[in-house]
Amino acid sequence: MEKIKDLYHQYLEQIIAWYDGLEKMYQYGVFYLLIVVGFFIISWFVLSRITK
Repeated sequence: MEKIKDLYHQYLEQIIAWYDGLEKMYQYGVFYLLIVVGFFIISWFVLSRITK
């Protein structure tokens, strides 16, 4: 379990460093893309539950 936590924190730090290195406009684009992808995943999940 400790190894998993260490890997998680290592990758999280790398992702945050990459995100902070982006220009503001690209940061907004990444944030917008995450929202859109999250919306599609939630929509797919809700629609798959409704159609059962």
